Amino acid sequence: MDSARTILLVESNPAKREQLLGLCRDSSPEAQVEICTSPREAVSRLGRQPYSACLLPNDLSLLNEAKRAAENTLFLLISDDANAERDSGAIAEGADDVLPRDSLSSDALHRALINAERRRSSGRKLMEMARQDPLTGLGNRALLEAELDRMILRGQRSPTGFALLYIDLDYFKQINDSFGHGLGDLLLAVIANRLRRTMRQDDLIARIGGDEFVALLNDLHDPNDAALIASKIIHALSEPVTLSGHHLLVSASVGIATYPSHGATAAELLQHADQALYRAKANGRNGYAFFNPQKDAATRHNLDIEQGLRHGLLEGQFRLHYQPIVDTRNGDTVSWEALLRWQHPQLGLLTPDAFLKLAEHSGLILPMGHWVIGQALEAVRQWLDAGIQCRLSINLSDRELKQPRFAEQLKQLLERSRVPPQMIQLELREDTLLKHANQASKLCQALHALGVEIWLDHFGSEYGALGYLSRLPITGVKLDSRELVGSKGEEHGAYLQSLITLSRQMDKQVAANYIEDGRVAEQLSRWGGTLLQGYWIGHPRPLEELINQNALH
Repeated sequence: MDSARTILLVESNPAKREQLLGLCRDSSPEAQVEICTSPREAVSRLGRQPYSACLLPNDLSLLNEAKRAAENTLFLLISDDANAERDSGAIAEGADDVLPRDSLSSDALHRALINAERRRSSGRKLMEMARQDPLTGLGNRALLEAELDRMILRGQRSPTGFALLYIDLDYFKQINDSFGHGLGDLLLAVIANRLRRTMRQDDLIARIGGDEFVALLNDLHDPNDAALIASKIIHALSEPVTLSGHHLLVSASVGIATYPSHGATAAELLQHADQALYRAKANGRNGYAFFNPQKDAATRHNLDIEQGLRHGLLEGQFRLHYQPIVDTRNGDTVSWEALLRWQHPQLGLLTPDAFLKLAEHSGLILPMGHWVIGQALEAVRQWLDAGIQCRLSINLSDRELKQPRFAEQLKQLLERSRVPPQMIQLELREDTLLKHANQASKLCQALHALGVEIWLDHFGSEYGALGYLSRLPITGVKLDSRELVGSKGEEHGAYLQSLITLSRQMDKQVAANYIEDGRVAEQLSRWGGTLLQGYWIGHPRPLEELINQNALH
């Protein structure tokens, strides 16, 4: 034990205090010994300044408070009775040693201090390993939680606050998917080094999972300081990275929560910083946001929905309903569109408007889309087995479009379900085609080679897709008829009529959606849009209901 270190002696009894003070001075003559007569004051002192060791009465509640205030201090308990069970309980609670008062000597105290420090040193090395992220060398969640608890305890006795920065890399999953997890791990190590260089020496940085990092900023006097450091982090991480010959552009979003304004517990601070991060991403990414109770009420709802989506996928809460697409020339149902529904345990049956954007934002759209296709193909198999020849229409998301192996995965699902490819038509939104023209063109060619039809949904909502109709193997287009009943109905009607004429001249089939009344249905049929879909044609219904009512014909 280094004799130059400080010892805090806690004892209210004057005679016992004098005895321990003499033993401390005899065992470590050069050590600085401070006396405290009040347990409450002792905890306060331990939280304010560092001590090498602390001698306490054998009081477990006092020990627990003292350890929370100063986890790096050695704690030796002085016991007034020989109770082995009580002493072992104190060791289990974190005491470094328990010394009986009646046999205590300066030599025994000296040896106890030395042995306690050696045990603590060995334990500290093991603890450091247990609290370290092996990939980046940063702290892990266990270290973060312990440090958060310590800072909150200190903050309760000090006017100085601190900030928690929740850092998440933008689009890291795409890098992993495109270049592999090996390169992704290298990138995370680079990011960790940049964070180390950006942060102050006394601040803690931890990696708590995947591409998520948390920084704790000590001694925060002004929230603007947290904003300044968040800006530095965003700037540092946005510098290009070259790994294994690949030039990567990375950005980050940061959510900020400050103590005590944004939470009094570790769980509250983490939750509120996570909500602020969510909003920073929703605002366009590559930026930061402070927790704001008013603005983040909606964020909290979205986070709950997003978590519910994950749970719903695992628990089988999703359903498919099928809406008919009818040829008005003969009244035949030519195909059924598979429409996703979420049977939420509290909110009831939800349509995609309530959760689809959140599914895309979180990446859940891919496993969800895979589930939809698998379930829909099972439905087709059922009606084919029943002798019904009717095609199935499935919507294709942006994320699925960008999956390099999507066509191959679809082929495997078709083979597994024994559904002929020509029974399937995939609907690709027009704006998605224009936004990802190169990928969309490749996928259209691959799906056409597979024998699957491609339809262009929401056709006419953007300008510039007409050229693709002639260049790509697109079977047909689907129009949105909702504006026909609005104030600009006549103007929109002329526009739809010209789209129908142009599409038919290119030998494309034409369907129209959102048909809500007979007038619109008759108008579109007269113009040549004879394939109609909407509530006036038929409501979406579960497969069992369709089969039981023989409605698939």
